[in-house]
Amino acid sequence: MVCSMTGYGRGEAKAGRKHVEVEVRTVNHRFIDFSIRMPRALGIHEKDVEKIAKRKLKRGHIYITVTVGTQENSEDRVINRDNLRRAYEELTNLAQDEGIPGTIDINTVLSLPDVFANVPEEKQNEELWPKVQRALSSALSSCVRMRRAEGHELFKDIRKRLLAIGKIAAGIEKRAPRALDRALSKTRKRIEALVRDSEIDESRWGIEAAILAERTDFSEELVRLKSHLQQFGRILKKGGEVSKKLTFLLQEIHREATTMGNKSSDSVIIRHCLAIKEEAEKIREQVQNLE
Repeated sequence: MVCSMTGYGRGEAKAGRKHVEVEVRTVNHRFIDFSIRMPRALGIHEKDVEKIAKRKLKRGHIYITVTVGTQENSEDRVINRDNLRRAYEELTNLAQDEGIPGTIDINTVLSLPDVFANVPEEKQNEELWPKVQRALSSALSSCVRMRRAEGHELFKDIRKRLLAIGKIAAGIEKRAPRALDRALSKTRKRIEALVRDSEIDESRWGIEAAILAERTDFSEELVRLKSHLQQFGRILKKGGEVSKKLTFLLQEIHREATTMGNKSSDSVIIRHCLAIKEEAEKIREQVQNLE
């Protein structure tokens, strides 16, 4: 199966109070290239993200965005138990020493500064990274499905145009012998008009006719064209990373059509050759988006 290089995928995961979201967007590129945006706490995993993505994506410019949100009214903070315990003891001793009435409860202690501490960045990373991996895997799978779906549509369009080129080539092959006969007939008439009452030297004419036939013969180009079309079809059907191979074959198809058009003096065959080049160019535009 062939894949397009255009795709989009999104994945989500939860890590405690954290909500992890990963978006993957891919577009055309000659090779594989990454643009990754993620929180600073996860920055050390940027190369890991690339490695995971390369398992499923082989070509294209790949944009990956990792965002981490926190549930409403929650923060990346934890209770500092040592500070809380110390504060409670200090307040209890102070109340006893100074004879201050009242009770010291949890609400009193929690209202004091330094009772809460921010979660260390390393711990955040330790908790988040497995969830990021899960969300990334989901986003990549979704992106690959979209690339395959679009690749299937491109496959159908390319195959249709490939069949059109095959029919045009068959038409050229069928017309070629008659076109050569007409070219020889027109050339002989021109020679007869030039010599007028004199007789044509048949042996000399035979040599000239052979030279003309050799110069206008494009049977080799036609054989190569049909071979290129067969190879193109096999590669397209096999799938995988096909773009570079198909681009090369399209260049060869274009070259053979140009040579045949240059050799032929038949207006219909020339139009057919132009039609082949037009179809090849349309296919090339589609192939540029294949992986």
